[in-house]
Amino acid sequence: MPRSTSRKTALVAVVATFALGLSACSATSSASSPTSGDDYGTLTAGTLKIGTLSDAKPYAYTENGELTGFEVDMATAIAKHLDLKPVFVQQEFSTLLPAVAAGSLDVAAASTSVTPERKKSVDFSDTYFIGYISIITPSGSSITEKASSLKGKRLGLMQGTLEDQYAQDHFPGVQIVRYPDNNAANAAMQAGSIDAVFLDYPIGQDFVDKDPSIQMPINIELPEYPVAMSMHKDKPALKKGINKAIKEIIASGEWLEIEKKYYPDAPVPDQFQPTGK
Repeated sequence: MPRSTSRKTALVAVVATFALGLSACSATSSASSPTSGDDYGTLTAGTLKIGTLSDAKPYAYTENGELTGFEVDMATAIAKHLDLKPVFVQQEFSTLLPAVAAGSLDVAAASTSVTPERKKSVDFSDTYFIGYISIITPSGSSITEKASSLKGKRLGLMQGTLEDQYAQDHFPGVQIVRYPDNNAANAAMQAGSIDAVFLDYPIGQDFVDKDPSIQMPINIELPEYPVAMSMHKDKPALKKGINKAIKEIIASGEWLEIEKKYYPDAPVPDQFQPTGK
């Protein structure tokens, strides 16, 4: 009798343990099942950590205490399409791609041109902007529309940008002076420490619009260096999701609304025209 009771007790214990195990597995499975916003392997589930700038109007800048700009609106729209909450981190441009490569940012949205050198360390989304780079100078400068007029001049630019590499490759005899941001470079030009500033066209145009003592003698179109969002190389799901979002944003006309908000007079390439698809 005691032996029979013992067997029954043991059997009950085994069944209970088995049921508890099933319950635990079920709970674990449910807890780890990703929601639609967690499928992309982001640093924090449900959010998209976006590195950007703070003083690069009209790309990303602070106005009345709020971060705004073309890149900010585009990144916000992309995050919304991915069902993720955008979380912006403002950094110097030269630190953004290293942060993406190191995995401390999900993406960077900072008017970043795609170059072979940059593709060695990070991956890029599909193109969502094509632009110009420009030279601004004080009015009366001897720098003309010819790049050869830059020879012997001190040219300020933001460290780590496309302008940095372009100047090295195309402006022989120019003394390059690097700054952490465009405002610092412009201030140095105003103080007479440098002769000109090399920067993205919209930012240069904003300086010209605000200050009649500044002119813009040189503009260079860059269709070979399209702008895209950067991300870690080991995030294929995130890249696929972002590319799908970009396609939807362009097709719906949302991209055009954002673009005209910040570049009202700029021409729109055919690839960014809405299709309604």
